[in-house]
Amino acid sequence: MMEKGRPANAISLMYNNTNPKARKLANELKALAKKHGIRIIDLNDAPDVLVVVGGDGTLLRAFHLTHGEYPLLGVVNGTFGTLMEVERSKVDLSLHKLTTGEYWVEMALVLETVEPVNLIALNEFLIRSGKIGKSSRIGFGVDGTPVNECICDGLLISTPTGSLAYSLATEGPVLDPRVRGMIVSMVAPWPPSLQVFFKSLVIPEESIVEVWDPSSEVYMVSDGLNPVKVSPPIKVRVAPEISAKFVRMSEDPSNFYRRIVRRMSPKPLTGIMNYLETGLTPSKELKF
Repeated sequence: MMEKGRPANAISLMYNNTNPKARKLANELKALAKKHGIRIIDLNDAPDVLVVVGGDGTLLRAFHLTHGEYPLLGVVNGTFGTLMEVERSKVDLSLHKLTTGEYWVEMALVLETVEPVNLIALNEFLIRSGKIGKSSRIGFGVDGTPVNECICDGLLISTPTGSLAYSLATEGPVLDPRVRGMIVSMVAPWPPSLQVFFKSLVIPEESIVEVWDPSSEVYMVSDGLNPVKVSPPIKVRVAPEISAKFVRMSEDPSNFYRRIVRRMSPKPLTGIMNYLETGLTPSKELKF
């Protein structure tokens, strides 16, 4: 769901100050904001937009810091940045559009636990064994009906936003943000233990997912942040009162596809591919 933006006169800025590239880009952004007459204010002073410089992890931390209170504009400075809206070359134009209200705000689904604890997630919840390095015996149901169980490394409950993250690594489907639902995925299930032979299931946003584990405690991880010990059963649903707000420079829904194609093209990660071709040592002689 998209809402038309309104002229933004004040922004807050969030970036990893220990990252030289992020720090340099943030300084450039500060200078451009001044050129456009945009004030940079503290997050506690209610900015019109929170501009996040970095990768998806920085944006996820910004969401958890603000609980969806402010629209988030992601400026990519990471490896992939599938959540980030703007490349470095488009920062100047994007700031101009903020001042004129020529942008849109995408309202993205957020997950929450119904019980036994109060947690939220923008990408996904991971539920896994309470013992590090041990497999889990996990089952889940939808709206009170048991659906599947297996021995696995854990269970993921993901949003459409999170379908491009951990869920994708489990061979889960990619969901267009307009698809209002959740993805439930088994992480590395041992095939003979699957009661019903599928690894992922898409369910509607009105449903409640209930997760069982015979252990007295499991770890629950929200968006890759610190694990929390929880006693099963655990109930998860789409949060009815919280949304993540993403600033988008176009209301065209197909921009989602343009963004993921642009961001998910192959990129050098470790240097090993060039090493195999050139014989150079990745850590010392390759720059990427």
